[in-house]
Amino acid sequence: MNETSEPSRLPLTNPPESGMNAQGQSYIANFDDHDAQLMVHYSTIVCFTITDELDRVKVWQTTIPSLALSWPFLRHGLLALSAMHYRLACPVDRQIYFADSARRHLSIALELYIPHVQATSAESCAALFAFATIVPAVCYSFLQAIDTELEGNDLINQFLYIWNYLSGPKAVAQEARQWIYQSEVASLVSFRRLENIIPHLAHEPRKALQALLVQCQPRYQDPFSDGEDTSTGWQQQDAMSERFGHYKHAIEMLSNAFPTSTGQPAQLGVVIGWPVFTSQTFLDLIRSKDPLALAILAHYGKALNAFSGFWWLDGLGRRLIKAVYQVLGEDHIHLIQWTLQESALLA
Repeated sequence: MNETSEPSRLPLTNPPESGMNAQGQSYIANFDDHDAQLMVHYSTIVCFTITDELDRVKVWQTTIPSLALSWPFLRHGLLALSAMHYRLACPVDRQIYFADSARRHLSIALELYIPHVQATSAESCAALFAFATIVPAVCYSFLQAIDTELEGNDLINQFLYIWNYLSGPKAVAQEARQWIYQSEVASLVSFRRLENIIPHLAHEPRKALQALLVQCQPRYQDPFSDGEDTSTGWQQQDAMSERFGHYKHAIEMLSNAFPTSTGQPAQLGVVIGWPVFTSQTFLDLIRSKDPLALAILAHYGKALNAFSGFWWLDGLGRRLIKAVYQVLGEDHIHLIQWTLQESALLA
């Protein structure tokens, strides 16, 4: 594990000491020593590891901690993330302590968050959106650092579990769109509509996704060829066509998670949010271990692996690809050959 790596777009080897503003200095006085230490750690270091977009760093560094003054669920969410980052540099005998601290803060945060999200208001929407964005990072950090023995089905199911939390930011943004536009976190929200950009991708991902689309095409049979009930044959073809629509949409949305032919890299937020832009049916296909859905998932792992510079994602893309490899039968391994090209991936 690379415990010191930072996002490639942020030259932050020496975070500014002014990360904790005057307001922040005053409210950490209300924490015990442990939590005060974690909040300082968040505002001077952790806030730089959440995004790869420079214009959003200041919001995470100053605006979000200020919001946490009024919203305890957000404060506990920040403390949970900070505790997981802090444990990276701790001696082994202290790592359990900080992991337990992160679990405690996350548990409290979720308990406080749920009543507010059920009654979103103009006052709460900014804090709700910020918290909903933080939770997946906290969950991934547990998966990355603690649940390291999970493989195969267990790891895939854990990803699906974490993705349940990804709907939070989208739901808050949709319900409180106008309020958020006018809030302190407006710059964190992107309402850009994702499109199919496969034709504009760099050569390798373009070729891989195009080949995947071909593999997902339905293989129809003549419903009259075997003498069986033709209505059953047509129903099966309709089902295959519908399933292909979900595959196709997932792949087209996944195209936004790869660099373009002009060298434009994918954005972290788009890669993390990809499951939200697929369909519930597609996620159910992954859950049922449908081979083509798993193949698409492995290609997502390839995109995710490009962001291993973020401590809370380090190695997760490779582990996801390996998990799909372990679950797929030999007859379907050819579907994920491109994702297996990295050296020592399956070691």
